[in-house]
Amino acid sequence: METTSARTALFPESDLLERRLDAFLEQRGMDRDAVRKEIDQGLGSPALAVVAGSVLAGFGNHRSDLDLLVLVENDRLTRFPIQSHEHGTLIDINVRRASAVRESTAELTAEPWPRFAGVSESAWNHRRRAINTVSRLALGLPLVVSPPWDDWLTKARGPWLAEVVEQWWTVEAQRLALAARLLLEARPMAAAVRGREAVVAALNARAAAAGELYFTEKWVGEKLKLRNDAEGLAVLHEVLEPPLAPRERVARCLALVEQLAAVDAPLHAVLRWATGTGQTVLDDRTVVDRWQLRAVETFRQDLPEPGSDDVIWSGPVGDLPPDDVLPLFVHDMVWLGVAHPAQEVSP
Repeated sequence: METTSARTALFPESDLLERRLDAFLEQRGMDRDAVRKEIDQGLGSPALAVVAGSVLAGFGNHRSDLDLLVLVENDRLTRFPIQSHEHGTLIDINVRRASAVRESTAELTAEPWPRFAGVSESAWNHRRRAINTVSRLALGLPLVVSPPWDDWLTKARGPWLAEVVEQWWTVEAQRLALAARLLLEARPMAAAVRGREAVVAALNARAAAAGELYFTEKWVGEKLKLRNDAEGLAVLHEVLEPPLAPRERVARCLALVEQLAAVDAPLHAVLRWATGTGQTVLDDRTVVDRWQLRAVETFRQDLPEPGSDDVIWSGPVGDLPPDDVLPLFVHDMVWLGVAHPAQEVSP
């Protein structure tokens, strides 16, 4: 199965986006002026306002909402989500600080990724949100563009974005596949779920390589349809079937990930505390809890303090964590990342 192609990112022309938006609005007795009225939420003068989302991507249906992203020059603002039902349909408005979007977008290409030192749950989620934001802005229809954001938007619609999106999904597929391996013995059904998620991520990488940069995971089938990717659709249908034999399904999913989203150099596993963990050190063991709702025992007494970004364990993806660490992952007490190996984890 061919898995890569020349990156020719698909950035729709404005007339196509206008037709999609107008058709959606006409069905609801609305026009663009009704959307424009939602731009100014009193949080600052809009520097860039873009209508985006599944409707503009061509995937939406009669139940879809409109996404309106508004960037304002307001240093006291981080992000401010608003939902408007004033016009009889949901307009999901996200007002964000323009400088923060500019900085997070620049970070996407500032240094190699994933770096060992920067692989943490919060950093991973931050990168995912940054890619989601810039891809929606680049693929959407601008309603307000003030200089210098016109130049910024032109640069956002470049080949670099295709590379970043494909890289994200490729690495995420490898991370989820590793999670499936680590869960397989203790929780085979959970491993099958992670394996399915890994293949879906790999198919998103495949779609991105073909030029489909809409970032939302759930539309992978529509992306593959747009590219007439019958092979990819067949794989998607296969892995969405219930895993009646989970161990066999995991083996199949792992093989598919290596086929669809192989990496040039092996990545290393990195385990750090998950959000909400705590610990109590006893005489000969440590009790680790999550949100004080469930707990697991380990005979380790030298674990990092909860809330720290210290590494609990790292190693090549083919290695299993020690017996006193693996249960922490199996019971969801630690977060799993993958990264290019640093000096301290090289074999």
